[in-house]
Amino acid sequence: AKTRATATLRQLHIPPNVTTNLIYKEIMNRLLMVILITLFFLEPSIAQIPSEAFTLTNSLPGLWNKGQTEEAVEMSLELFRVYPAFFIDRIHNTLALQIKEDPEPYGYKYLEQLYQKKNPDINKIIQPIYLWSKVLSTRNKINTGEILKELNIILRSETNYESRSERYCLLTLLELDKENVISKRNVESILDKIISNLESYPYIVEISEQRHDALVRGWHRYLLAYSYHYLYTTRTKSEEYLIKASDYSPDLTDRKYRQSYFYDALVLTGNGSEIGFQHVLKEYLLNHNRDKEALTLLSEITFANPSDENLADLRKLFERPDNSENFSHYWKSYISAMGKPLPHVIIKSDTVEFDHSKLGNKWTLIDIWGTWCVPCLEELPDLQTYYTENIRKKNTNLRIVTFSFGSQKLKKFMIDNKYSFPVIEIDKQTTELFDISGYPTKILVTPNGTYITIPFGTDWRVYVRNYTLAEN
Repeated sequence: AKTRATATLRQLHIPPNVTTNLIYKEIMNRLLMVILITLFFLEPSIAQIPSEAFTLTNSLPGLWNKGQTEEAVEMSLELFRVYPAFFIDRIHNTLALQIKEDPEPYGYKYLEQLYQKKNPDINKIIQPIYLWSKVLSTRNKINTGEILKELNIILRSETNYESRSERYCLLTLLELDKENVISKRNVESILDKIISNLESYPYIVEISEQRHDALVRGWHRYLLAYSYHYLYTTRTKSEEYLIKASDYSPDLTDRKYRQSYFYDALVLTGNGSEIGFQHVLKEYLLNHNRDKEALTLLSEITFANPSDENLADLRKLFERPDNSENFSHYWKSYISAMGKPLPHVIIKSDTVEFDHSKLGNKWTLIDIWGTWCVPCLEELPDLQTYYTENIRKKNTNLRIVTFSFGSQKLKKFMIDNKYSFPVIEIDKQTTELFDISGYPTKILVTPNGTYITIPFGTDWRVYVRNYTLAEN
């Protein structure tokens, strides 16, 4: 599995001429994160992926770029037969971005020829992107009635994550709206259907413990946020729409599975950095002198994304002249209230102990890793540096401890690598207590005995610094 993981990272490729340098950098960062999450959340299955699947998926973008449609179609059929998940990923991520950047007919011709192969499983997946590409390629000859009929057919049933149906229906609708070939009534009718489909997902608010459900939840919620924002900005300036766009914007749970909606945001808005519409509602509230509501919302925003900018904005809004409260106390209480209750555990090694009842007045950063986990090993030197810098600080309010799961020859590993951070070996029962589903996982325990799981693929140092106000 580890060898295959390394091969995957080397082989997967997106041509740099597909899009701008900024978006290309975002894509590559996202792609690496997606691969790592896939490999180490689903490690037992990676070894089962046929080696030819990597060659096939890596070859498709080049064929699309060169307009080698027949070869691309045949390779797609084979890739779908060998490993459908790679085919789905290429269609909705790489090809969608290529079509967005350069809507020349090659994308449409490829999809048309692939559709004509009449593979029912493939056609169900590509029908929505095929419709969108058709509108882009034939924009001067748009048959609005025909397109609306196809849109309604696609939206007739419940949402389909594999086909990203609502994404492409939104893109098609945007194109028709831009060309002024669709009535306001039809726009709102289609948006209503898209929203109805998305809101029918059972975990749209509730959080499932199943990883796949959490992934699909993030996708549904982002597209709902976008749909409500579309209604607000283009049709009716209703506060209700703006609130819903904010409410469905990615929360902390969604940010753990950001890959599920990253490409949707990139294709729909061109922005892969700031995803969501909470800041739009915040500005609306401030412009209407509703500072208390803005503070509540900005607290939610900063909790989900504790960037330096968000924290500075939150502090500024909190420390208004009529408020004599202490910001540090407010923020500590807020973070503690947002966390999950800490499991009642006492875990020991020969040299260190973690006791849920002895937190004192300090925060605790727990890093959960294993010697078998490649991303874990890559992060450990930085963790060692962070640990060393932290213990050198006077009056630090942070304790650092690590849990190791499934490691081999742990003591020798620590000595050989000159790591001095505390480590305790844990069993599967402990990982289940903390809902660990991937490695590495970083958990921040509050002084009040609650804990927050820091999303994978984010800068955990920023989360720790700005949750604990370590430098404030």
